[in-house]
Amino acid sequence: MSILTTLAIILLGALAGGRLASLCHIPRVTGYLLTGLLLGPSLAHLLGLPPVLREENLDSLSVLSEIGLALILTNIGAQFRAENLRRWGGRILIFSFAETAGTFLLVGAATSLTNLLLLGYQVGSWTVLETSLALGVLFGSIAMTTAPAATMMVIREYESEGPVTTAVMTLIGLNNLATITVFTLAATLLTRPATGYFEVLVQLVVPLTLGGLLGLGLSFWAQRLELGSEHKLLLLGGVILTVSLCGAVEVNPLLACFALGMVLANSSPIWHRLFESLKQVDYPLYVIFFMLAGARLHLETLFHIGLLGVAYVVARSLAKWLGPRIGARFGNFGERERATICYTLFSQGGVAIGLAAGLAASWPEGGKLVETVVLGSVVVFELVGPLAVRHGLVRAGEVPLLSLLQKRVPQDALEGLHSVVSHFRSSLGLPAGHQVNDPGDILVRHVMRQNVETIRNNTPYHDLLKIIAHSRYDRFPVVDGRGSFVGMIDYTEIRNLLFEPSLMSLVVAGDLTSADHYALYPDQPLREALTLLEQKRSISFFPVVDREQPDRLLGILSQNDVMAAFRRLK
Repeated sequence: MSILTTLAIILLGALAGGRLASLCHIPRVTGYLLTGLLLGPSLAHLLGLPPVLREENLDSLSVLSEIGLALILTNIGAQFRAENLRRWGGRILIFSFAETAGTFLLVGAATSLTNLLLLGYQVGSWTVLETSLALGVLFGSIAMTTAPAATMMVIREYESEGPVTTAVMTLIGLNNLATITVFTLAATLLTRPATGYFEVLVQLVVPLTLGGLLGLGLSFWAQRLELGSEHKLLLLGGVILTVSLCGAVEVNPLLACFALGMVLANSSPIWHRLFESLKQVDYPLYVIFFMLAGARLHLETLFHIGLLGVAYVVARSLAKWLGPRIGARFGNFGERERATICYTLFSQGGVAIGLAAGLAASWPEGGKLVETVVLGSVVVFELVGPLAVRHGLVRAGEVPLLSLLQKRVPQDALEGLHSVVSHFRSSLGLPAGHQVNDPGDILVRHVMRQNVETIRNNTPYHDLLKIIAHSRYDRFPVVDGRGSFVGMIDYTEIRNLLFEPSLMSLVVAGDLTSADHYALYPDQPLREALTLLEQKRSISFFPVVDREQPDRLLGILSQNDVMAAFRRLK
């Protein structure tokens, strides 16, 4: 089978699998993984059938998979913008440390004790105790990582946006950074102690330095470009060059791409335009990455992981559920973060597989066992993880309900209209008498975002300025001590006060709040909301309040969300 035929099968198979997943109300990324699994060699060998995609076919496209993963790590690195980190301060680091350390300790203890008390596996001249401790450290460090690819794809598919989504992306970047650092240190000192700390330093510092320097270079070059097509070429070429240079000097390209995205996002004044341009071309590469990942899932390893694998899967699942809850509490995050982020960190994939494969190549005596357990566990976490991410983001209120509705392609206009109406009634709970004849009939509550960042009315002016500086919005809902909605603060109306430092110690948020604001109700049709948006084009979003209790804030409705709803259903 030629490379072109293989690529065609992967893309068309992904189209069918993603569509079927959407109709089953599961993330498309899960459909891509399952389609790859069906077409790949693992399931075919178990069933005694010839595979559609053979190993040599998959190997021929591995370079595209590498580029896809590199782009994902670049996007994750871009989440480490200075304003995001300043917004949380040290709280996000406390959160991440509690989550990663808890995972390391729980998985490490579970796998060590399983081998020490039940299995008695030994590596080379090591005793059972030494082997158990080494396996515990290696399994614990690999378990910390969360697959950035699956999580990012779910976020993009369901258009999730808000503080929980931003926190999740930042936490994933932090735990991947911690995983690569700890694993590199542990694997080198355990398996190649003669090389010492110098090799560890090289493996960590060189890719970060290389990625950072390339990020600065791309940032400077981007200033001389104007067209979106040029931005696409610049970023794709820069990421591919980063992977190529890392391969030449034999260092981890994931760290380099992470540093590339972080430096680029913090040094380029037009970083948002660069990444928006990249979004227009990167999706096929992500699809190929997940199709290949699904085709390479080793179902047979599920029968070989044994008690050690079961201990790993159970301990990691428990750690990824408990760790974020403990981290959110120690980091002084809100109840919403404690209750939802714990669902978003289960996925495990490319990073874990890469680390385990590298260990097996450099240390076959024990690395093969680690690789087998990791490959078997990835089958579980990669299929369950996206579903958990979707559940967590929906529960956080950062996914518009309209994003959960997917239309089938109608054969004719009448069937299409019937499909949309029935789907709205069954999936979104529209009342039976509410006819959806066009997008304007959708209700505000099906498009609004429920997780709202609010400001307390007693917030000092100095703290208010920090919130404004670190936020992407220019309007802010204000609530009192009981959580009742009291009004809005509009930056465009208060910016003149920025030049009066003498007022800073006297003014609080309540003094700047305007009770005379425009608000929407959840049962209003989008047609009415659109009329208000057209009249007030300068206002980025409107608060949505309860019609019976106007001081009860239910969510926000932005201009972008309304436009997206009309584009999706027209």
